[in-house]
Amino acid sequence: MDEKKEALVPELEELLHKFTELLTGEATPERVEMVKVWCLYTTMAKAMPPLVQHWASEPEHQDARNRIREIIEQIKQWNQAKNQGR
Repeated sequence: MDEKKEALVPELEELLHKFTELLTGEATPERVEMVKVWCLYTTMAKAMPPLVQHWASEPEHQDARNRIREIIEQIKQWNQAKNQGR
């Protein structure tokens, strides 16, 4: 079951790649995945804050919440470093 899943909208994948590059200075596969998490989480938090707050308050989600926070902080650091390097 190692079939590679095709992108539903390949052009969106290309846009995400470019967005990651402009946001963080580099679009490695890991950074693209991190930006996906960041985009999805922040969108959900804005669209349905009570749902995200409830999810984040559950003890079994503490590790995931902490990982998301680390991802968000890392993206901020990359963005600041990229902007300072102009």
